[in-house]
Amino acid sequence: MHSLKRAIPLLMLLLLLSAGFAAQAQDSTISFLTPSWGVPPDEEALNAFMAESGITVEIQSVQMADLYSRVQVAAAAMQAPADVIFITEEAPSNVVATGNMMSLNDMVAMGDLDIDDFEKVDFFTLDGELMAIPVYQQLVMMDYNSAKTAEAGFDAPPATWAEFYDQSVAIRDAGIDEHPIAMGAIHWSWWLMALSMGDPMFDDELNPIFADEGSKAREAMALLKTFFDEELVSPEILAGSINQHGLFWSGVGAFHQGWQGSVVVGNGENSLQAPHVEYMVLPEVGNTWSFPAGIGISVDSENAEAAWEFIKWYVSEGTQRSIFGAFGLYPSRKSVAAALNDEGAVQGYDEILAQSMLTNELPRFTLWWGPWAASVSEVILEGLQMGTPSDDMIDALADEWNALKEEYM
Repeated sequence: MHSLKRAIPLLMLLLLLSAGFAAQAQDSTISFLTPSWGVPPDEEALNAFMAESGITVEIQSVQMADLYSRVQVAAAAMQAPADVIFITEEAPSNVVATGNMMSLNDMVAMGDLDIDDFEKVDFFTLDGELMAIPVYQQLVMMDYNSAKTAEAGFDAPPATWAEFYDQSVAIRDAGIDEHPIAMGAIHWSWWLMALSMGDPMFDDELNPIFADEGSKAREAMALLKTFFDEELVSPEILAGSINQHGLFWSGVGAFHQGWQGSVVVGNGENSLQAPHVEYMVLPEVGNTWSFPAGIGISVDSENAEAAWEFIKWYVSEGTQRSIFGAFGLYPSRKSVAAALNDEGAVQGYDEILAQSMLTNELPRFTLWWGPWAASVSEVILEGLQMGTPSDDMIDALADEWNALKEEYM
């Protein structure tokens, strides 16, 4: 009974604090720094939120590289780059690990957001502090046009990378697709292939064992180079005129480096691959890495209360459904994901489930991960354009990793 009496005032205090936050947030203007796919796709719903809450949201849509630089420049001046920041791609190392985000522990403790309904909370928790609320779950995956592979005589996607190469050559030689592989000249392609082959990339002390003699990562880089050298990948990728996603959806390619949700776009009304796009579990060992996104508050924001109200709206069921509908990005809320599954809205659920059991996470909160990741794409693109031996590219990437590790540690 005494513990109950103590609990009631505590509950009332939390409710009062929550109500106070909402009141302070009214008649505020906040800024939201995000890549294009983080912009709320339902403009009508956003306008309704602003009208109801009294909070004006100014959206700053930028490329991810510009998002990182804005955060870093603002941090040097001890200013907020924006009140709310969308966290994805290499933001864990470029934004979170560098101390640019506000802990959300106290806000979550107010009880006006059911944090237990969210997947990947642990991913955005650093030293016990929650730095972002998960927005969507994501695995880096591959999908393919099953009609093209069937036309070439294959009744199943490749189970090994050797089969992947052979099927691609057969599709090209049969005149079905001149450039059957839609992959980027970027880090994702190499990481996906290396992890899938079973390379752990780094040891427990963050040594770059991907550069060990005879490593699977070396094998992956050599095969990636072969894809480009033999123009199984369109030369447009190296020219930079289009990325692998736009190329595939324009009808070029049988195999596509995508993500958990890319099948939704691939079978959408604007895709020339529809309605034949299906996921494939990655070949061989089959490992990939997860790529969730989150939304948080700048540590220098002076509008934390309004920012929190916006975040609660942004991760609500309605907004998560609209993001899923627009981009196929799988909701972070367990309740929303379950509802979409029950409705039959999730395409390729069995393949997603199978792929989710095969992950080898990359050390993306390591302080020098962001700069190194950028150098990986630069080395791969330049190496493929210049005909650099694949082993030389691997050696250069290991040297860069070790130099950054020494600098940051």
